[in-house]
Parts: sequence; structure tokens; C-alpha cells
Amino acid sequence: MFASLPTVSRRSALKWMLGTGGVGLLSACAPPASAPAQPTSAPKPAEAPKPQATLAAPVAVPAPAQAAPAATSAPAAAKPAEAAKPAAEAKPAAQVKRGGTLKVHRQTDWPTLDPHTAQTSSLDMAFVYDYLTRLDRNPSSGAWEVKPLLAQSWEIPDPTTVQFKLQPNVKFHDGTDFNSEAVRWNLERMMTHPKSSAKNHTSTIEAIETPDPLTVRLKLKAPSPALFVNLSADADNSTAMVSPTWGKQAGDQGMATGAVGTGPFRLTEYQPSNQITYKKFDGYWKQGADGKPLPYLDEVTVKPNQDWNAALVQLRSGEFDIMWGLAGKDIPTVQSNPDLEHIPAPWAATMYQIVFNAQPGKQFAGENMKKVRQAFNYALDREAIAKALGAGIGEANYQHLVPGQIGYSDKTVKYEFNLEKARQLMAEAGYADGIDVTVDFISRPEDTQNIQLYQQMLQQIKVRMTLQPSERVAWVQKMLSGDYAMGTFLSGVRPDPDLVLGYRFAKGGPGNYALWETPELDKLFEEGRTTYDTAKRQEVYEKASNIIGEEAYVGFVWRRSGAAAMRKTVQGFVPVWGGVISNSTEYWLDK
Repeated sequence: MFASLPTVSRRSALKWMLGTGGVGLLSACAPPASAPAQPTSAPKPAEAPKPQATLAAPVAVPAPAQAAPAATSAPAAAKPAEAAKPAAEAKPAAQVKRGGTLKVHRQTDWPTLDPHTAQTSSLDMAFVYDYLTRLDRNPSSGAWEVKPLLAQSWEIPDPTTVQFKLQPNVKFHDGTDFNSEAVRWNLERMMTHPKSSAKNHTSTIEAIETPDPLTVRLKLKAPSPALFVNLSADADNSTAMVSPTWGKQAGDQGMATGAVGTGPFRLTEYQPSNQITYKKFDGYWKQGADGKPLPYLDEVTVKPNQDWNAALVQLRSGEFDIMWGLAGKDIPTVQSNPDLEHIPAPWAATMYQIVFNAQPGKQFAGENMKKVRQAFNYALDREAIAKALGAGIGEANYQHLVPGQIGYSDKTVKYEFNLEKARQLMAEAGYADGIDVTVDFISRPEDTQNIQLYQQMLQQIKVRMTLQPSERVAWVQKMLSGDYAMGTFLSGVRPDPDLVLGYRFAKGGPGNYALWETPELDKLFEEGRTTYDTAKRQEVYEKASNIIGEEAYVGFVWRRSGAAAMRKTVQGFVPVWGGVISNSTEYWLDK
């Protein structure tokens, strides 16, 4: 089906897409009749308001006294409920209503429920799990700040020691105590499990000491400015605190299909590819605005639907209360609906990328194919793609970091659209007559739209693509096993540059789909993650971005500003970096 798509010129494809709001590239592969017709009262997609910027706001992290006298620790004297209070102003108790079921949309299926080994962030893990820290957005400054959660407070007596004081009287859903030994078990599993996706997050930990049940002392290999961010849900949800008693009994297989944490909800039903149900945990440790234990809700159901068009229909009909992820063309539809609310989240951008397999012997690997990889990058008209597919909330993108992040620089390698340059590089590499390539991509409408447009643009330098779709879990397995030549994918923006570049390009990084390993990059990542000197971190990650851009094993095409939609009956929303579900989940339903 995909290998024999009709040829459409880039100009006519873009003109067609812009004229139809970017709804599918070709009728042959458009989603079935689930795409809703635009209401006659909605503004045209072109009128969608563009966000101020798709920026990653700075993250304020704790540091030892020698590095930052004003940020030595979290508030030490705060009561448990106050220590983890969100930055947003709490609703008066009289306004809060208890009960009801919150119905949540997620785009992807659950490949595993094990947070420590999951290869993709799962927005609903915050329902069942708590984390040691959390990120809160300061409503005055817009900056993100590391705050306590299961860690009630901390001290940093020297650059390589962090001591946490834990929240007292916290129970796991199985009735066992959350304490320092539970933290030790979780961190050691993250550090040592062969399939751990949290190894990078915990790589600076040398030893874990538990002097008493409510104290955890981490001895670090080197200073670690990213550690506190890494221990939050916004670090891919991978550092969740799981019940050790249950985890040991369940084993890896049981943890893949179950979940026992300290979160506000407990898992009661898991139907892969269909639905997951969480019920209120009566023993939750945090208090609500009405002086009673959270959560306010009785139940949460989460259903996957990778088709945003269909999910929006479900949101409008009331089948969903919250939809995370929204196409630019659909924002006017949401804004014009009196029952819905548009939630802009510019810090939570989605990055669209291409990737080449760097393993020796693969089609695009090695120095002799560098010019071909670069030519592919020059042949993509990023501005046109962002305009067509972003529909008002898209921007061209040239690197893995975004404005506002440490390490971002507009002076790094930048592949601006240049067909003449692309053709020249192809000729110099010996491919003046073009090249045949099979491209693996995820069989979602969103990914399909991107790859079809890439295909049409790359035809202009005689790249003949065979498109090979897979469902997401199979695609990830194919990438990590190296069974591919070229692929496309999308990913989110993470709070710290080490979480971004280390995750994607470090040796053994869980998101290193290129399978590209270079000691030069690993050395830079080590330097960046072990200094509190912001200027030094900027220099290191900027240098890493230049190397990544020059080698072009991953090409950065465009980014879409984060956006969500929810029914106006949902109350208690506070901004969250990595989705719409905050730790402790203080949502309530005004019904």
C-alpha cells in the first residue's frame, strides 16, 4: 500500500494540505471516516492563534551551598501536605466536589506498566505512582522549580552528597510502608536492571545509605545538577516508587501487567489496547483543599486512541474528559465549543525527526555516507512542513534542544532548505542518480502524514522510498535491535539537557534509536551532568549539539507546541511539564 503511493509534487501537496487544514496527505492512507467535519461556526485553521513560543522554560534545580547559596535545600520545616503543594492556588474547600469518574485519552497503547523498564513515557503512571520530587511551574515567573513530593525535604551538604527526609506515614497500596529501604530497592533496580530505562537518570549514584527509616543518603560519583529533575515524574515517568514487597513477588512479568505504588489511585483493571481503570486509594497520604484525603475523584478510566480526529469526536461527545495532544487545525474547533477548553503547553513541544542506523554495515552508516545523510536534511523544507502540519502551532526545528534550555544555541549546525546543496552532496557521495531506501515508521495518522510529506520532498533528490509501517511497540523493538536502515519518529522535550541528549545519544541510552556510539559525546555528557556551572553546561551541550548535527544520524525537522483539551467540567488543573496528569491528581468534576 505505502510503497506504491501516487507521486504528488511538493508544491501541490503543500497547497492541498493547507487548503484542507492538514487533515491527511493522500486519500489512499487517510484515516477512515472517523475524522469529524469542522463545525460551520469554527474559525478557519489558518486563524488559529500561534503560541508565543515553543520554548522550554528554565528549570530551577537545587545545588550545594558552594554552587548556589540561595538554593541549598527544599523547605525543611514544611508539613507533608504543604511540602508537595502545587504552585497553583488551591480551590476553596466549598468549591471542591468529590466523586465521579474521570475519562482520560492517551494516544498510545501500554507496552508495559513497569515504570523502570518502559521505553515510552506513560502519562497515567502519575495516577498510581508517586515520585521523590516533582516539577511545579511558578505562576509568576513561568519558571519550573523542583519541589518535594515523597521526599519531604533534602540537604546537599557537599557536591557529592544528597540527603532526603521522606514523608512519614505513607503506605503502598498493598499496605506496606514507604520508607528508606523501599527507596533503596527502587533506585537499585533502576540502576541495575538489564532493561532499565532509568539507568541514565540514576547513573551518578555511587551508593545508597539508609541511616533510619525516613532518611536516604545518596553518595554520588560526581556533582549531579540533573538528579532532582531525574527523580520526578517529568523524567519520562521512569523513576516511580514501586512497592518492593509486591515487586519481588510479581517479578518482571507481573510488574509489566500490574502496578502497586503510593499514588492517589490503585490499579483495578488492565485491558491492553482497550482500557485501564484506577479506583480511589482510601489510604492516600495527601490532604485536599477540603481537609480530607485526596483524591477527590472516585475513579479514572484511560483509553488509548492514536487517531486524534477520532479522539476529538469522543471528547466532544463526552466519552473523554481530557485529551492530551491536539493538532493545530483542531484548536479553533476546541475554542469554539462552549463545553471545551484549550490548554496550551508550549514547553511540552513534540519534536519530529528522522533517524539513520549507525551500525557498521548498515545502508547509511559510516563516514562515506555522511554526505547522503546531510543531503536528506538539506532537501527537507522545514518551514513548509511546519506550516502545513503544524497549522499555527508548528515551527521549523534544527536541533534536539529548544530555546530556553541550557545548551541551546542558534549557532549550531543548521540544515536550512537548499535543494542545490542536497543534490551536490548526493553527487559527491556517488548517488547522483538517487538511492532506494526502506523507511520504518509508526502506523499512526500523525506519523503517516509526516513520512508521506518527507517522501515527496526527498523525491526531488531522487530518493526512492518504500514506506514500512509498524505499530509502536514493534517499531521500538525494531529500532533498538537495529533491524532497519532509516526511520522516522516523534519525541517530547525533557526538562534537562542531559535527559534530552543523553537519552537520545549516549551509549546505551534508552532512546538511542540510531545505535550511534561515540566516546566524544559520552565524555561531553559526563562533563555536562557533573557540574553546577551553568556556563560550562551551556558550552558542553552546545558542542555536543554541533557534533550531532554534523554527523546527521538524526535529523530534526519541526516541532509542534504542546496542547491539550478538556471538558469544562474538569476542575483543579495545574500545568504539568510532561502531560496533563500531575502527581497527587487534584482534579475534580463540576457535575
